[in-house]
Amino acid sequence: MTTKWAERLPRWWPHNHRGVRFSIDHLDPFRFTLEMAATEKYPAKSVEVRVGFSCHTFTREPTADDGGLPLYHVREGRVFCPERHGLSLLLPDIVRSLPARSCYFARRDNYFVVETPALVQVGQEYRVFFDVRKIGTPDAVLVYVQSAYAADKALGAPGGVRRKRVGFRVLVNHALQGTKPPEPP
Repeated sequence: MTTKWAERLPRWWPHNHRGVRFSIDHLDPFRFTLEMAATEKYPAKSVEVRVGFSCHTFTREPTADDGGLPLYHVREGRVFCPERHGLSLLLPDIVRSLPARSCYFARRDNYFVVETPALVQVGQEYRVFFDVRKIGTPDAVLVYVQSAYAADKALGAPGGVRRKRVGFRVLVNHALQGTKPPEPP
């Protein structure tokens, strides 16, 4: 199988943070097949789900308390974050399990899922933000993970939005059609 499909997706370089070397190759692009059952509206089909990751899954905005940490991603002004990196090790499995998860609408045509791994503090949850895009290949979509971080449950949903569910297969079907699912009231 050719890997040309992944040429335009980012691959992240290892990082030395305070004397410790962190590999980020677990966030290399990958793909999996999603079997879509026939519905009244769509025939059964196999869809190739291609996956890429933003540096926001393992970096954060710098703060005054960073003591001059070097930027990991200069153009985006991001510093490496060991906590986000540790959680990012879960991302490939989370993405592969999207068909069985409750997905939620976020802002700007993004969606998110919530995980509560043992790595987060009590009262927090791991929020993973992604979009599903149509690409130039029939029966294939791109899931691009925009950001992922631990957040306090008490703060509610991201940005104060109510959690409105949408199925991953619905997102895939809409992406294949070049449309976006309507957000419920």
